Amino acid sequence: MSFLIAIGISLHAQSTGISFQKIDLEAAKKVAAKENKLIFIDLFTTWCGPCKLMAKNTFTDSRVGEMFNKNFVNLAIDAEKEGLSLAKEFKVVNYPSFLFLDPKGKLVQYDFGYYNAEQFLGVGAAVIEKKMPQSGKTLDQVKGKMIGDKIGNFSAKDHLGNTFSSSAENKKLVVVFIRGQWCPYCNKYIETLQNLAPELKSKNAKLVIISPEKPEFIEKTISKTKTDYTVLYDEGYKIAEAFDVLYTPDSETLNLYNSKLKEDFADSRSDHSGRLPVSATFILNEDKEIKWRHFDTDYKKRASVEDIVKNLN
Repeated sequence: MSFLIAIGISLHAQSTGISFQKIDLEAAKKVAAKENKLIFIDLFTTWCGPCKLMAKNTFTDSRVGEMFNKNFVNLAIDAEKEGLSLAKEFKVVNYPSFLFLDPKGKLVQYDFGYYNAEQFLGVGAAVIEKKMPQSGKTLDQVKGKMIGDKIGNFSAKDHLGNTFSSSAENKKLVVVFIRGQWCPYCNKYIETLQNLAPELKSKNAKLVIISPEKPEFIEKTISKTKTDYTVLYDEGYKIAEAFDVLYTPDSETLNLYNSKLKEDFADSRSDHSGRLPVSATFILNEDKEIKWRHFDTDYKKRASVEDIVKNLN
């Protein structure tokens, strides 16, 4: 995919790198808050040699683009035009200057000068590690949506790129949340659910598995479990939030997962916040109202096949 990089009026170019948005800072704050991202500002001048090198060599790198487009709302601002107030506010005297802000506009990190792609990846990773927005809820605070609650339409794509929409299903839905292909309890549970297939068909029901992982990791889930069920990529954790099952593990648990699982944990999801869904199961009727649920914060405890069958009536 090609992205338009706006490095000033005279420095436009097509690339597979950072996608700079043509919006002002106030608009960027709103986007950052909505999309759970930070803000990156390239504060440049048209006469600055290192600025041009960054635009040519670093911002066009596909790896840099992938990291920054996923985790930041990116702005390129001419410090001598629309960026005058920013340069004054942050006392900028060197170019290029890089401002990393949170969604409220507060400075997270400041950098300046020329970085090659590898070096700039390190800068971006350090900022994400320091201040990536996270869910405000701990494991003890999530409660899950309750019986009787109606769930609005949710949609997501599976590993093949096919879009699932709950409102398009005139069936009961069994919604199962998993933590990821790295979780042996999740994989074993999915295998157990295969026995449900005949009952689902007879009771006009469809089972969908909600994973926080990207399609290439969902393929690992499918490979490990041999499941025929629909497995959806919950990009941005929107479905988990809708069901109130999203939480941020404590720092000790996060450090353990990152050290033991490495890229299987750190790179598998839509951001580096470490958030996960509780391994809950919900049954929705044809009107998408919750008729039954199994919600336990202990990931080792899952809804039994017998209970799901009994509550599909």
